[in-house]
Amino acid sequence: MKIWCDVCDKEEASVFCCADEAALCNGCDRHVHFANKLAGKHQRFSLTSPTFKDAPLCDICGFTFFFFF
Repeated sequence: MKIWCDVCDKEEASVFCCADEAALCNGCDRHVHFANKLAGKHQRFSLTSPTFKDAPLCDICGFTFFFFF
């Protein structure tokens, strides 16, 4: 199942931004997260080749999110 970019809705998403709660393609990720220093600090992880160490922690319970496709 492909996840489409939440910004352009034209490309397959390659990263997920935890702060924005958005899946982004490479182009939109660069556009959004290189716009300023604050956005550049957002934690993002790969949707195309996720690894356990990159998975974010839940704000509520502290457990690691890990998506299986």
